[in-house]
Amino acid sequence: MSAQSYIIMTDSDSELPLSIAKKYEVPFVPMPYSLEDVEYAYDLGETTDFIGFFRSMREGKMPTTSTYPPQYYVDFCRNTLESGQDILFLSFSSKLSSAYDYLSTAAAQLREEYPQRRIETFDTLSISGSMALLVYHALVMRDEGASMDEVIGWMRENMLRANSYFTVDDLNHLKRGGRVSATAAVVGTMLSVKPVLTINREGKLVPVDKVMGRKKAIRYLAEMAVERVENPEQNTCILLHADCEDDAMALKAMVERSGVHFGEWIVQMIGPVIGAHAGPDTLGLCFFGRERD
Repeated sequence: MSAQSYIIMTDSDSELPLSIAKKYEVPFVPMPYSLEDVEYAYDLGETTDFIGFFRSMREGKMPTTSTYPPQYYVDFCRNTLESGQDILFLSFSSKLSSAYDYLSTAAAQLREEYPQRRIETFDTLSISGSMALLVYHALVMRDEGASMDEVIGWMRENMLRANSYFTVDDLNHLKRGGRVSATAAVVGTMLSVKPVLTINREGKLVPVDKVMGRKKAIRYLAEMAVERVENPEQNTCILLHADCEDDAMALKAMVERSGVHFGEWIVQMIGPVIGAHAGPDTLGLCFFGRERD
């Protein structure tokens, strides 16, 4: 990677593939989660036992997530500023956590400490795979010579084109996070209702539809890709799964049989921070397409 006048940073809630993070030498905040009273930091899979994590959830253990105070972000960014480089920090949606507010507070403090440096924070209104696509594109642009302003301009124009569609297997995990009511979780589980969710224009996680049974849910995800994708041959599709690789491969085959052929597929496990809220057997498809509804 060539020397740059500014550094693109992000957090691990982006689910940026580890290989890409390493290729572009991306500094990222490893977001925290706890399991059985032990706190961990998600490092994009460098040391993560994905299968063990989801096995623990299947056994009834309930992980929790948290965030860092502003001082953490101050300390995280300081060395980069000291080295004479500016920062563009691409954050996950401010509508899903207080993390962006804490990051913004830290950035304001750092601007006072380093008035000669530029520190920009950007709310991607995304999380997980759709955010990874945005970060990936920003890194490519930066390494091709785009200025920070050009990258920010592209993000503003295109961030709502980052689509993500997910289905979960157990509504009780969404109930714990306040995404569905207790009654809906009980009734839905009894009837084998599988919700399909997305990130809307405001950066909020919202239900799109609900279908009966796992197979129909997988088919629904494939149909969303076919219906909404634009120029797939020129784009990357990120397929995320929570320890259900067979279903992920079935979804990929379904999309390809429909005649949609992405230029690149990235298939990877969902990390424990997102997984703590979604649960085992969650399945998601992320791609650039029509702007979010």
